Amino acid sequence: MSLATEYCIPNAPAMPAEDTVKLAAGQLDRWQVLGTQLEKNFQFANYYETMAFVNAVAWIANSQDHHPDLAVGYNHCRVIWTTHSAGGLTRNDFICAARVDALFPEYGPE
Repeated sequence: MSLATEYCIPNAPAMPAEDTVKLAAGQLDRWQVLGTQLEKNFQFANYYETMAFVNAVAWIANSQDHHPDLAVGYNHCRVIWTTHSAGGLTRNDFICAARVDALFPEYGPE
């Protein structure tokens, strides 16, 4: 099953670090596991595209009840997933990252 078709579950347990790296490499495009965070930078042509992306990520986050940290600039956005309650990465973080990629496959890292 594709991560993008899965749904987040409440109280998901933290994943072992080695599993997070394998999952990111196997199913996500250019997302990086950095400690207890899953990150990707997106580049856009202008502010309007950036904000459209931010709003779409907010929609995904709200629908999954799992919310990222966002660092937003004029033509770029960094999306950072982690599960604070679990103290690390959970499958929910990877599900949401895959859903973002499914909506915006044409946008890559800065």
